[in-house]
Amino acid sequence: MKRVCFDVGSNYFHNPLHGFLDTPDEARAYFSEETFRFHGATAYESSTRRFRDFTDFRKLFDFLASADEIITFNGRICDLIVLEKLIGHEAMQRVWQKPHHDIAGWRLNWKLENAVKELLPKLAPTFEPVLSERFEKIHDRFDNNTALALANTYSDTKFTYALFRLYEKSGDSGRTFREA
Repeated sequence: MKRVCFDVGSNYFHNPLHGFLDTPDEARAYFSEETFRFHGATAYESSTRRFRDFTDFRKLFDFLASADEIITFNGRICDLIVLEKLIGHEAMQRVWQKPHHDIAGWRLNWKLENAVKELLPKLAPTFEPVLSERFEKIHDRFDNNTALALANTYSDTKFTYALFRLYEKSGDSGRTFREA
């Protein structure tokens, strides 16, 4: 099974929206007139235990379209909406129809860092170091803006997958969606 956890870096996230958009339709309506710039993305494939960086949204889309399941933190109203605006609603149906585990809101946490602090307190002190270590590792291969976006998406993907593992162990199933 190809289970993929991912995060997108985009100008979308410069908007203070966490917690008040609950569905993809609400996000589509709210951002209907907006255009987005894709800064980069990171995806983690659980079967290979490998992280992949993406600087081309079309390659990210192809990778997600080949997944069996998708895991995000706030992806239903953020990451997938950005990708949909770039790829198109019709094409995104290949991704929207996959089982999607969106961990945002699980146990009332709408911010990733807060969820990590509350639910994975032993990992919380590594939140900032993971970001800076990733930036140092890749900054010579990309311009600073792209390297920073990829460092952020790597960190968010890593911690989202850790939260997903906890969610999975809990036996909870209320954060799995299939949408169009």
